[in-house]
Amino acid sequence: MAGLIDMIINNPAIAKTISKQVGINLDDAGSIIGKLAPILMGGAKSNLESDKNSGGLLKHLESGNYADMFDKPEESIGKGNYKEMGNDILAELTGSKENSREVAKHVEKETGVSSSIIKSILPMLAPMIIGALTKKTAPVVNEFNQQKRSSGLDGILSSLIDQDHDGSMIDDVMGMAAKFIFK
Repeated sequence: MAGLIDMIINNPAIAKTISKQVGINLDDAGSIIGKLAPILMGGAKSNLESDKNSGGLLKHLESGNYADMFDKPEESIGKGNYKEMGNDILAELTGSKENSREVAKHVEKETGVSSSIIKSILPMLAPMIIGALTKKTAPVVNEFNQQKRSSGLDGILSSLIDQDHDGSMIDDVMGMAAKFIFK
């Protein structure tokens, strides 16, 4: 998980975009990202490892739209639809709006930056967390898809891997990949 967090913290485009969007200096943006990234990544890990339905988070992971947000945050945030999308992801990562508020208060205490600013950063950063996860799990999913195409045992493999029997293996593979990454 440390590698994923480092991907986010060490992406200068993320800090620059957040700094510009909320009107704070780059150092404060970096500090906030450094505090939020492990919390949100921990939320993803908890969601994927829990017995509760992780379908919402898995759908975000398998959509593949978030890798671009990670790679080109300023362009993605500039499109303007990030807030609703980010809030949907936050619900998966923190569990509730109240939990998100608690996260903002916690980070405010650690950084000295107002929780209202941190609350405005959360929906921007959440899709970038999913983008990092998507980028990290993509090689595993691609390898799986390649093996599946070359095996000829599609039906047997499908029934073994499609653990929730919804007709789609990708959500199950993404879940397995995420669990492997978070070991």
